[in-house]
Amino acid sequence: MKQHLIANSHIDPVWLWDKFEGIDEVLNTFRAACDRLDEYPELHFSASSLQFYQWCLTHDARLFARIQAHVAVGRWEVTGGWWIEPDTNLPQADSVLAQSRVAQRFVDQHFAGRSTPVALLPDTFGHPASLPKLLAATGQKYFIFCRPTAGEKGDLPGDLFYWQYEGHRVLAYRLRYHYSQTRSVDEELIRGRLADPDYEKRPTNGFFFGVGDHGGGPTIAEIELYRRFIADGMELGFSTCAAFFAEAERIDSIPTYEGDLHRHAVGCYSVMREIKQGVRAAEDGLAFAARALEMQGVSDEPLQPLWQTTLFNQFHDILPGSCSPLAADMARGELGSVDAGWRAVAYAALKAHSLELPVHCHQGEFRVYNSLPWEVHTPLALESFQYFVPGAPFRNDRGEAIEVQPLLPDVRCNNRRWTFVDTLPAKGCRIYHFDDIGLEAARSPSSVHYTGGERITAGALTIQADGAIHRRLADGATQMLLPAPRFLVLDDDSDTWGHGVVRYDEVTGAFQMQSTATLDGPVTGRLYQRWHFGASSLDAIYSVYPGLPWVDLELTINWAEDRRILKLELSPPGDADHWHMLAPGGIVRRVADGTEQPLHHWVQWQGDNCAVALLQDGAFAGDCLAGRVRINLVRANLYGYHLPDTLGGLDPQQRTDQGTHAIRLRLMFANDAVVDSLERRVAEFLEPFVVLRESGCRPTDSVSPI
Repeated sequence: MKQHLIANSHIDPVWLWDKFEGIDEVLNTFRAACDRLDEYPELHFSASSLQFYQWCLTHDARLFARIQAHVAVGRWEVTGGWWIEPDTNLPQADSVLAQSRVAQRFVDQHFAGRSTPVALLPDTFGHPASLPKLLAATGQKYFIFCRPTAGEKGDLPGDLFYWQYEGHRVLAYRLRYHYSQTRSVDEELIRGRLADPDYEKRPTNGFFFGVGDHGGGPTIAEIELYRRFIADGMELGFSTCAAFFAEAERIDSIPTYEGDLHRHAVGCYSVMREIKQGVRAAEDGLAFAARALEMQGVSDEPLQPLWQTTLFNQFHDILPGSCSPLAADMARGELGSVDAGWRAVAYAALKAHSLELPVHCHQGEFRVYNSLPWEVHTPLALESFQYFVPGAPFRNDRGEAIEVQPLLPDVRCNNRRWTFVDTLPAKGCRIYHFDDIGLEAARSPSSVHYTGGERITAGALTIQADGAIHRRLADGATQMLLPAPRFLVLDDDSDTWGHGVVRYDEVTGAFQMQSTATLDGPVTGRLYQRWHFGASSLDAIYSVYPGLPWVDLELTINWAEDRRILKLELSPPGDADHWHMLAPGGIVRRVADGTEQPLHHWVQWQGDNCAVALLQDGAFAGDCLAGRVRINLVRANLYGYHLPDTLGGLDPQQRTDQGTHAIRLRLMFANDAVVDSLERRVAEFLEPFVVLRESGCRPTDSVSPI
């Protein structure tokens, strides 16, 4: 068949409307699709997103029964792989696998396993080079996309190609004319599209029709037009995605492509940071909770509803930040419920574990947990209202005295806070206590304060007051690892998506340092910097630890700039022409050409003298050019602003990303920054090292000093 006519309706359940309006349109569209299938026995209908079918089951059981009947006879195609049509650049690998797992569970339960191995993502804003590996792992053989368009990415070998990563591949097809036609049927336009010279080159093509975005589906006028074309002898017919690919994969000499499918909507890598951080925190938290349950030999079934909520909010107009203010508020609320949910599940599992252990110091113990399957030597912190007296020895469950250093507490009331470095066992906890503990008899303000200082030093690492990092070599010489960073402010006159943009480079100013102070001690040295720009401020705290090979950097940003971007610029020695980045399912080597790229938890680049790796929690985009790496900390724009709409200078605007933002980073160098070691390094960086507190005697406990 020359042209496979595939009836569909791409539906944005959230975009310029909220989720409940999206549910309405799913029900209306699927009801209309059932009507069309009843009226036209030769018609087929294709749809994705198993979340939509669950809504039908929940809100209109009769409609769902009609869909089931059409699926059973092969006229309604359920494309597989996705709970929703998500963004694929920012979700982590576990999310892509969960999309498939949750979707397939619904298919098996309600459609007798009838789905097609087609990953249908026509509206998603580009895709990472590593995605074929995850698609193959979930049984997806075929991939349909629209973005980037031919105008945005001209180096693809055609619209039909094998997309490959590390030996895994899928047969990919870019829809030349998008996923829907116009609401008013233009016969001349459609005839011209069907006669496209590119279509003439191939023996078979896929051609989507039907009203989309806000739902609609195939209209009677469209169906009647295509029926007339068929009756006139045109080489086309009503079909499905799977039928098209079954014929397309028999074409000889299909080319192969390796690399990103990028250059569309690069502004969506960083706008609306709060939702991105909410999704990333949900992913990391669910992974931690699953490990906590595993420690108790309990299945992760309690996490499945939380996964469904997380997956829905990875939709390609929620996670990328291109939805309305109301939709964003609903997403924040749902992600907040996920945060509360995984914390409660993890606490219950760890508490059950803790209660199985005897209490040795009945006045009170701290149990610090490591859920990772290997032991971890790391900085730890405790904060407490009680369970201590000043100056009392601090010991672990091996009876060893551990050196602790007081820190400023998070609350300036009666709490005390300490940091120390120790090794936690794999999948377990280490127990700590203060000797002769009890409530402090007389409380007084904390005596911990930052003071003036020019630098902090720990082991071979030194950080100057401006943030420059040096290392002392074995021969006594000093090596510059990183010059002082800069916090750059860039103008951004693009819309929310960043349409027409591939890089942001309009530097309009930089934060200026106001003051510095240091905190020195036996466990850590800390450098505190205050910065300002316009109405915005930034606090930076560097931490180094003797015996540990990294530098931690905590940033707290109070952002009050409109339609501007804040980038952290690092300038490693040397002019690397590429950088390595974690992507969903693998590592991607990207050219250092200054273009915006989506970020996961680490990036690495090779300088002249040593490698540098940046681990991070809270940033989602960046760029790299010879001699510099820039991490997007905040990109403030407007909710759902789409060029060519104009902005009135006196109009009130719905601004995104104003307020306080917190981001954690860890810098590693040389042998500690090699790519092969970073997966474990990131896991340790993200592990929350939860603290539980136990006190008092239980009937089964034998109380004795450690």
